[in-house]
Amino acid sequence: MLPMKLLDTSAEPTDQTKDHTRRLEAMGNSLAADLSKAGVYNVVEVTEADLKKNCPTEDAKCLLQTARQTGASYMLIGVVHKSSSLIMQLFARLYDVKTEKEVFSRDLNFRGDNDESWRRAEVFLAGQFVNGVHNKEAKGP
Repeated sequence: MLPMKLLDTSAEPTDQTKDHTRRLEAMGNSLAADLSKAGVYNVVEVTEADLKKNCPTEDAKCLLQTARQTGASYMLIGVVHKSSSLIMQLFARLYDVKTEKEVFSRDLNFRGDNDESWRRAEVFLAGQFVNGVHNKEAKGP
């Protein structure tokens, strides 16, 4: 699982970098824990430092190679888009590392830029994976 990313196009005057960094980390950690706990996936997390070191451009081929080097069968990419103080979207893509094909995709909308709204979005996304939206044969590293 790659570190979660944020695209903030809200143009809000207040610097929320600390809050967003904390929320992204919490969302990523919770998603990894929820998927592992459910037994659907054996989650291997790639750290931000490893990603910057091994794949500074973050192009698709490099991201897939980085996931492959961890022994992962799948690569999960998550991006939160904040378009205003109220409107948020969560884009999640799961790729088969071997075939380099997308095998799961979710675009979720959520309201509010606060800890609780981010937590609910993560719980809902984890449920999409756990409750069979993605192939149950996806077990493995």
